[in-house]
Amino acid sequence: TCTVEKEYRSILDGSYYYDESVVWLTGLARFDRLYNDEKKYITIMPTWRKYLMSHMDNDTGIWQEKPMFKESAYFNFYNSLINDKRLIETAKKHGYTICFMPHPNIITNIDLFTKNENVKFFTVDDEYRDVYARSNLVLTDYSSAVFDFAYLRKPLLYTQFDKSEFYGGDHVGANGYFQFERDGFGEVAYDYDTTVDLLIEYIENGCVLKDKYRERIDSFFAFNDKNNCQ
Repeated sequence: TCTVEKEYRSILDGSYYYDESVVWLTGLARFDRLYNDEKKYITIMPTWRKYLMSHMDNDTGIWQEKPMFKESAYFNFYNSLINDKRLIETAKKHGYTICFMPHPNIITNIDLFTKNENVKFFTVDDEYRDVYARSNLVLTDYSSAVFDFAYLRKPLLYTQFDKSEFYGGDHVGANGYFQFERDGFGEVAYDYDTTVDLLIEYIENGCVLKDKYRERIDSFFAFNDKNNCQ
């Protein structure tokens, strides 16, 4: 089941060996259960990096980080971001809470990150649907999980400070039909300072989705109703 026309065409025209009889453009069933219940959360939600993991525990299904994980650019970027004084003070001033919810393959190691009383850490027990409902803005890097958040017509930002490394072949991700600069639902930052500046800009402006990105979202999804299950 596909969500957008471009996805549908990429599967039919790609090297997947499926045809129209088994590939359907319906929208995702789970979209019908999305809802809004904003709590003025600014949620930082990066995906994982396979090249920072040593192996997966076959008994638990949990990936174990490499010993150098805490020295990585990935760890230091996000650890700095969730402890950034300028960002935290701006959020507090305007009544927002900074939240942190990394990918499930990282969240089991979330205690490695420096905690402070001003940042809410989500756990494996927090459902994505509820996090999206309560968040006013989400910052991610390359995650497709945030398509659900965009479906709610709320603002997204991307930070891709390690783009060349991420697409260098050591992770599971690869470039596809979705190009962030052309198709993304928000601005793309490529360094730490720009990331903080964009977050602060949106916080100070009430986390309003800009018309440019609203138009992208409206034209992106094949169906914008609550009838995907049907």
